[in-house]
Amino acid sequence: MSSRHAPGATQAPLRARRTTLAAAGGLVAVIAISAALALRPLLLVRSHLEGARAESAVSVKVAALRTSLADFQLFLELHVAGLPATLAPLDLARGTQLATAEQGLARTVGQLLRSNGLANDAQSLAATSARYDKTIVGLGPFAGGGAHAGATAAFAAERAAFDAMWAASASTTARLDGVTAAKLQRAAVHVDSGRVTIFWIAGVLAFAAVSGGIAVGQRARGKERVERGANERRAFDAGLQQALEMAKAEGDVFGVLRRALVVAVPGRHVEMLVADSSRAHFRRSVTTDSDSDPDAPLGCAVVSPSECAAVVRGHTLVFPTSTALGACPYLVDRASGPCSAVCIPVTTAGKTIGVTHASGPDDNAADPAEIGYMENASRRVAERLAMIRAFETSENQARSDPLTGLLNRRSLDHRVADLQRDGIPYMVAYGDLDNFKQLNDTHGHDTGDQALRLFTRVMRDSVRPIDLVSRYGGEEFVIVLPECSSAAAGAVLERVRERLALALTSGRVPPFTVSFGLSASSPLASFTETVARADEALLRAKIGGRNRVVIADAPGPDAADAADAFDVDAHDAAVT
Repeated sequence: MSSRHAPGATQAPLRARRTTLAAAGGLVAVIAISAALALRPLLLVRSHLEGARAESAVSVKVAALRTSLADFQLFLELHVAGLPATLAPLDLARGTQLATAEQGLARTVGQLLRSNGLANDAQSLAATSARYDKTIVGLGPFAGGGAHAGATAAFAAERAAFDAMWAASASTTARLDGVTAAKLQRAAVHVDSGRVTIFWIAGVLAFAAVSGGIAVGQRARGKERVERGANERRAFDAGLQQALEMAKAEGDVFGVLRRALVVAVPGRHVEMLVADSSRAHFRRSVTTDSDSDPDAPLGCAVVSPSECAAVVRGHTLVFPTSTALGACPYLVDRASGPCSAVCIPVTTAGKTIGVTHASGPDDNAADPAEIGYMENASRRVAERLAMIRAFETSENQARSDPLTGLLNRRSLDHRVADLQRDGIPYMVAYGDLDNFKQLNDTHGHDTGDQALRLFTRVMRDSVRPIDLVSRYGGEEFVIVLPECSSAAAGAVLERVRERLALALTSGRVPPFTVSFGLSASSPLASFTETVARADEALLRAKIGGRNRVVIADAPGPDAADAADAFDVDAHDAAVT
C-alpha cells in the first residue's frame, strides 16, 4: 500500500524553512543595522583621530622649525655677533647648513599648513620667513669680514625678524594644538556614543555580541587613555615652554624647571647638575627636595662631567636598583640605602652642559612616561639657557671693549647723554699712551695688549665708581668725571700717572707713559665738542714733551664754578 504525504505535512517543513530564513534574514538585517549604528561613531572617531594625527604631524614640523630657528639664531649670536670678524670656513659652512635647513623647514611647514586648511597661518609664516631670510642676507657682508658700519642696524633688524618669526611659529603651534584638542574631544564624544550603542547591541544579540562589545569598548578606552596622556603631555610641554620664554635669567629658568619636575615626577628626588664655565666641575642648580626635609634622599655625588656615565655615553641611563652589578658607582653603598635612578645628559648645540638625575625607591625606576617628561624638560631648559647665555654674551660684547672690558665709544656716548639730560656737569679727560707704536713694533702686539690691560687696571683703581672709563680707540682712552672740578680732575689724572709708574716697576711690561688733555663740559657745548677740546689739550701735552696733563681753556665760566665745589680729598675717599 503506497503511502502519501498529506498536504499539511508537506507544507510544514516548508513553512519552517521559510520562518527560519525570515528569522535569519531579520537577524541579518538587525545585525546589519546594528553594525551600521555601531560603526558610524567608530568611523567618526577614526576620522577625528586621523585629523588629529595630521595636525600633530604638522605640530612636529613646526617644532622642528622652531628648533632649527633657535639653532641658527644661537649660531649667529656665538659666531657672528662679535663683529668685526671673519668666519672660519667650517663655521661658514655650518651657518649655511643651518640657514638652509631652516628655510627648507619653513617651506615644508607652509605646504602642510595649506594642505590642512590653515592658509592664514601659512601666509603669516611665509611673510615672517621671507623677512627673516632677507635680514640674514643683510648680515652677509659683516659675516664675511666687511666694514663694521651698519652692523648694529643689521643685527637689530635680524633680531626683530627672528622675534616675529618665533612669535608666528608659536601662534601656529597654539592654533594646531587647539584644533587637535577639539578633534580629540569630538572623538572622545563619539567613543562614548559608540560604547553605548555597542552595549545595547550586546544585550540584544546575546553573550557573544556582549563579549565583542566589551572588547571594542576596552579598545576604545585604551585609545582614550593614550590620547588623554598625549593631551596631558602636550599641555605640560606648552606650559613649560610658556614659562621658560618668560624667564629672563638663569635663576628664573632653574626655578621653572623645579616646579615642572615637582608636577611631572612627584615622589622622586630630581636634581640638575650644571657644568661650570670650565666644564670641569658640576654645580647643583636644581633640586626638588626641600632643604628642611630630613628624609630626603642624597643627591648624586658626581663632581665632574668626565666622571658621569650618562654624560660620557651621551644618552639616558636607567638603573632599576643600585645593588646590580652594572649600577653606577655613585649609587652604590649610599647612606640612604639601595635605590633606583635615571640619569639624563643635558645637551645643547651638540655640547653637554649638565645632567638631570632622578632617584627613587629600590626596584622602582621611573617609567617611560616620567622619563619622557624629564628628558623633554631638560632639553627645553638647555635650549633656554643657551639662548640666555648667547644674548648676554652678545649684549656684553656690544657694550664693552673686548680687550680691556671698558665701555666702548658707543656705550660711553649713551651714558654721557644721561648725564646731560639730568643737567650734571662733568670733566672729560682724553688720554693717549706715549710712543705706543714704538712699544708695539719693538716688543710685539702681545706686549702691547698687556700694556693696555695694565693701564686699564690702573685707571679703574684711580677713579670713583660713578666715573666713566672708556677705550676710545687703539691706545686712546676717555674718562668722564661727573660733578668734578678742573683741579680735582687734574689731581686724579696725576694720580693715574703716578700709579702707572709704580705698576711698571714689576718689570712685566716695558715702561711707558701717558699724556692727558682735560676739558670741562658746558651747557652750550655737546659731548663731541667737549671731547674735541680735550683732544686739543692732549695735543699740547704731546708737543710739550708728553707724560703730562694739560687743561683746556674754559670757553665760559670756570669749570670749577660749574661743579658743586668738588674737592680732591672727597674724590680720593670715594675711590678708596
